[in-house]
Amino acid sequence: MRKKPKIAFVTYIMMMGGIEKSLISMLEQIPKEKFDITLFVVHSGGELYDKIPSHVKVKNLFENNRRIAKTVWKYIKSGRFITAFSVILNATFLKYGYGNKDEFNESLRCSKTMPMESTKYDVAISYSSLLSLPVVYVINNIVAKKKMLWIHSDLEDLSTDKDISLVKKLRKYFKLYDHIICVSYHALEKFNKVFPNLPTDITVFYNILDKNKIVKFSKESKGFNDNFKGTRILTTGRLSVEKGQEIIPKVLLRLLKNGYNVRWYCIGDGPIRKRLSSMIERYNLEENFILLGIKQNPFPYFKNCDLYVQPSQEEAYCITVAEARVFHKPIVTTNTGASEQIRHEKTGLVVQYNEVQIYESIKRLLNDQKLKDRLIKNLRLETVDTTLEMEKFYKLIEQTGYSLKS
Repeated sequence: MRKKPKIAFVTYIMMMGGIEKSLISMLEQIPKEKFDITLFVVHSGGELYDKIPSHVKVKNLFENNRRIAKTVWKYIKSGRFITAFSVILNATFLKYGYGNKDEFNESLRCSKTMPMESTKYDVAISYSSLLSLPVVYVINNIVAKKKMLWIHSDLEDLSTDKDISLVKKLRKYFKLYDHIICVSYHALEKFNKVFPNLPTDITVFYNILDKNKIVKFSKESKGFNDNFKGTRILTTGRLSVEKGQEIIPKVLLRLLKNGYNVRWYCIGDGPIRKRLSSMIERYNLEENFILLGIKQNPFPYFKNCDLYVQPSQEEAYCITVAEARVFHKPIVTTNTGASEQIRHEKTGLVVQYNEVQIYESIKRLLNDQKLKDRLIKNLRLETVDTTLEMEKFYKLIEQTGYSLKS
């Protein structure tokens, strides 16, 4: 029997987010008869944890409360006393909060309290945010022939002078990766701006989206159940500052004051939910701005909405815009990585993160049926399925010496 290449993915937690959804889609595409896949999660749980394919082995990096004690004892038994002391020191810093408390420094310290993985892999992949533990864990704690770093974020925020120290630390680690994969050309451009001239292979790999599976799931229910007869606007994503939902109440107020019969729904949860709830109460929008929370299957809502709006301040790719395209929904999106999927006035409208611009674009779609029909027609002609992107991945695997041809 031909030996399977061993692939390790390392992520943070399987919550309902774009990174995690694209990871699940990617794992589903990798044929189990050709690959031996292990998924390392920093924390178990999350809405998508149970969606991990059954053939994928899962290891929780924090599953054992005696992990640090075992690691120290292991090093002492092998005579590595300095390493054992380093583990104790870094564990103490983490527990009592000594030193620099930023997320990346804590990740560095945390990796130093963890043992090396005993299994050697052909490929190890950090599939998480840039400041999280997986980025350093893949470099410090896993032995692999090739190491890959997936970039899911718009790095605009790291271009300021105050981030110079952090950029230098990140650059040190990024140089150690064999391949860096950005999820869009927008993300690639931002990455190269902040980290120019890295001696690393950098390429674009669109997030995996399986159109057939999405369409199948959309038929499981009707989604909306409030019998609203007006225009349903949908926005999906983690409720957070970078996703831009805080602009929705003011845009919605403008629409309602100008006589438009609209109701705006948000799928997702996150740190600004309470703030959004307060804004809904302050502006008396209880009937028109609906927070639906997390939906394990959001696709019936995509299928049955009238417009899809993505008001993000930052996006690298935005899988929810791709999901809206599957259902040929007229789309308004801000000029981020999400807009890379949209041809302005052909398959959607691209605007700045601006209350007036978002309002005017939605108003255009509500008033101009010919424009809506044109967008829908053009969206029907597009191929949204990105599963062919997996060929890029398989070519990278073959660089480790494996032939994947059957």
